[in-house]
Amino acid sequence: MTSASTPPGINDPAEIAGGAAGHGGWVAAAVSGVALIASGISLWESTLKQPEIKVYVSENVHYTRDPYGSYEVLAVPVTIANSGARDGAVISLRLDVKNTATGRSETFKSAFIADAQYFGSRDDYAARLKRPKLPFAPLSVAGRGAFTGTVLFYPAEYSEKKVIDPLAKLEMTLSVVTPPAEGWFERLLATVPAPQMIKAEVPNFLPGALLSGENARLKVTSGAL
Repeated sequence: MTSASTPPGINDPAEIAGGAAGHGGWVAAAVSGVALIASGISLWESTLKQPEIKVYVSENVHYTRDPYGSYEVLAVPVTIANSGARDGAVISLRLDVKNTATGRSETFKSAFIADAQYFGSRDDYAARLKRPKLPFAPLSVAGRGAFTGTVLFYPAEYSEKKVIDPLAKLEMTLSVVTPPAEGWFERLLATVPAPQMIKAEVPNFLPGALLSGENARLKVTSGAL
């Protein structure tokens, strides 16, 4: 006597086993894919991500004059942050200043770095004394790191006419100059630091007082931290 064979269907043991194996293989492949993507993201964030430089400006911006040439000087506290994984470099900083009342504009460049001693001392032209300051050098900003300091901006070219007057209103643009990317891959992924826009009002001041070492603190109305 022959036994009737089980008709194929959802209760077929072979079909159930095959379906379970197929489902398990799909899950394993999905888990492996997610792990691979996560590993790639981790590698990018920890090692491969190009430098991403951003500059932040404090509202404690000061204006003074350098008596050794009667240069206009803007002292700007900045923080330069690098959110990339690789080290970044800053060659220089540029500050474009416009007096909205006169329409006169001037480009200032990062010339010196100042510390507390600069603000705690005075220039004395007659005694040949100068406030201490360091020449600005290209900055190396480590990956996930930052630089914080006060940068002294001097005019790119000397002019007898001053751009900053007492009670003037200023519009300033702070730009970061970085070295060009070397290879095509770096150029593809490189980002250009966005300029920082700053508006400020100048207090009343006596030019003679500034030449002797006084500072006029600007009232920053927008663009600072």
